Amino acid sequence: MIFSSISYAGNAEANLIKPVVIARYSTHFTQTSAWQKLIISIVSLLFFSLFTPLSIAAPPNPYLFFNEDSTSGELVPKAPQSRMEFLEALEDCCLANEQGVLQSDGIEYVLALKIDFSDMPGRRDGAAFDKYLFATEGVSLKTYFLENSYGQMDVQPGPMGGVVPKGNAWIRAKKPMTYYGEGVRILERYRELVREACEGVDELVDFSQYDRDNDGIVDHVFLIHSGNDQASTNVIDYDIQSLLIPAVNAVHDGVRVNTAAIVAEEPDFEHPHLGIYFHEFFHDFGAPDIYQVFRGPRDHKWGLMGAFGPYQGPEEFGIGSGLEPSHIMGYLKWDFDARPQNGRLGWIQPVEITENQKIEVPSFELAPKTNKLFKIDIHSSRNPAAGEAPEFFLIENRNKMSGATFDTYLPESGILIWHIDETQPYPVGTYDASHQVWLEDPTDPEHLGIYQQDGVESINVQAITDGAAYSSDDGHTAFTPGTLPNSNANDGTVTGISITNIGAEGLTIPLLISFGDTYEPNDTIVTAFPIMYGETYESFIFDSTDVRDVYKLEAARGITLLVTLADIPPNNKYRLSLHAATGEVYATGENATEIAGLKLIYQPDRTDTFYLVVESEEGFSSVDSYRLRVEQLQSDTLDFEETRVYPNPLRLASETLTFAYRLSASQIVDNVDLEIFTPTGALVYKEAHQNVFSQGKFEWRGTNLRGTPVASGIYIYRISAKQEALLIQEIGKFGVVR
Repeated sequence: MIFSSISYAGNAEANLIKPVVIARYSTHFTQTSAWQKLIISIVSLLFFSLFTPLSIAAPPNPYLFFNEDSTSGELVPKAPQSRMEFLEALEDCCLANEQGVLQSDGIEYVLALKIDFSDMPGRRDGAAFDKYLFATEGVSLKTYFLENSYGQMDVQPGPMGGVVPKGNAWIRAKKPMTYYGEGVRILERYRELVREACEGVDELVDFSQYDRDNDGIVDHVFLIHSGNDQASTNVIDYDIQSLLIPAVNAVHDGVRVNTAAIVAEEPDFEHPHLGIYFHEFFHDFGAPDIYQVFRGPRDHKWGLMGAFGPYQGPEEFGIGSGLEPSHIMGYLKWDFDARPQNGRLGWIQPVEITENQKIEVPSFELAPKTNKLFKIDIHSSRNPAAGEAPEFFLIENRNKMSGATFDTYLPESGILIWHIDETQPYPVGTYDASHQVWLEDPTDPEHLGIYQQDGVESINVQAITDGAAYSSDDGHTAFTPGTLPNSNANDGTVTGISITNIGAEGLTIPLLISFGDTYEPNDTIVTAFPIMYGETYESFIFDSTDVRDVYKLEAARGITLLVTLADIPPNNKYRLSLHAATGEVYATGENATEIAGLKLIYQPDRTDTFYLVVESEEGFSSVDSYRLRVEQLQSDTLDFEETRVYPNPLRLASETLTFAYRLSASQIVDNVDLEIFTPTGALVYKEAHQNVFSQGKFEWRGTNLRGTPVASGIYIYRISAKQEALLIQEIGKFGVVR
């Protein structure tokens, strides 16, 4: 196998599949914060640091270098030199095997060694390390890969029966720890350390027995050194960085030690960060990292190879314990090294979705291995010669309550939609595949760090992609060409792909996948698509050959129906009507507030099947979907059923901010008021709606009461609804950037 320590930074320009995010960070903030300056500094580092001789694999923990400002959500350097130290820690990521090898019977022998130093004697007993690596229950290297592989990989200690030397003995390194840990990852000294460890057990171990595939190379060497991990402590000139070290080139018993995973004893913590153990071991199968730098990472907490996935778990000394690491993302379970050019080596095969269908997505964490990953090709990217589309969506159902041992510390549960772009796979010699991966996030489409807490939106970069899971529990039920984020290809091509009707969190989640018009064929009463109350249905009046959609529903006598047709595409004119099976028209929709578009209210005088017709009187769109919803009106206590503020933050140069609201069912209020304040309470703007039924929206162009654009910053909004003497209010925050 051939290895290189060329930095991925030299390929950063090609790696940026979402360059607009960086551009917006650097151009829309006129008052640049410490965090934003850090972002710009890191991006500059990526573009201009073409080569570096050092490589790491374990991601440095950002919270060793920065504190979070509780007011602004910004990350503030702990000391004047912290920013530069963080940049140095991030230089050159990462090393992995060029291509992994799986044993045909699934058994992976791991030659686990432990070595200490004259200035750092080992402190943990040998039984603890045997448990960390080979225990059959709880959290161990064995249980992690057994669960993640759905029973297909069995990590075993081989003939030695456990970590070597046995008991509380350690191999003693020839030099003190300060020699190996000096500077920032002097790789040749790491190789020395591995060679010394192998020499120290040469009389005890038959290395040839750890070459099960008979390729002349020891399958897996796992070296535990005494002391702490530099990734967890940032003690540069003493502690040793966890990584996979290549090109060891030590020969014992006629076989070669080629690579070795180096991890730390970490005696200052109750347990080592076992997620880092698992992270480094997966590098030995060719797995790349799925992070570049801490600046709106493409994968945050949802995968073992991400920046924070291996650190998941309760905090210890301000750092995640790593005892509840995330599962390996489905993309890497299918293709360990994310290099399509050398084939797909992994545990699972994605289910290809090629036509409109409703599917049930099982829990990602639980066996069996089938139906764990669903793949939707973006056909505009297909290369007929290659036969496989290099750009596609992957769908997983992540469930932190599945009963599995791992994935229990996820930010939330629900459907993940990964946007994979292999048009420019990461080059040989680099080990960062983050530019191929984007996690769609309905709460924060551009990964700016927007999150909700108690119904209030704030900005906190630590929360990037925390809200990425789709489910009806949080109202995120659709991903279409017209949603934000949308299903466009990375070059902007409209794919026509829609993922809608996403259900509630659970061991299985239903959803509907459509290509083009969503519920076709449904152009006639005979082919009408059945719908349910309280669900939102997104579809299209697609083109001049498809200008009518028909839906059917069962209605009860005396219970009023409220039908809303929302998000009619701009410059189009649609018609909404309710029909009998004979075609007789019972009611037609009327113009409502802009959030509804059209509304239709009808009280049936009999229990029967009724048909809703959405048709175009002028225009159509294959990009912008409409939203159809049917509810049964029963008087509830007056309240805001839903409020949405988007886009957040507002960019003054090109956007308006929408404040959308929906009242509890069957409610009419005298007026709805919008007020916007500065954090100090000064009134900036106000607007009112009169005689509102059900729902509405305000659109604000970022000006004050005098029509002058407001300054960048955080603002407070208050939406108030009054019904005679009854008053309800919704209060929240939003950001404005120039």
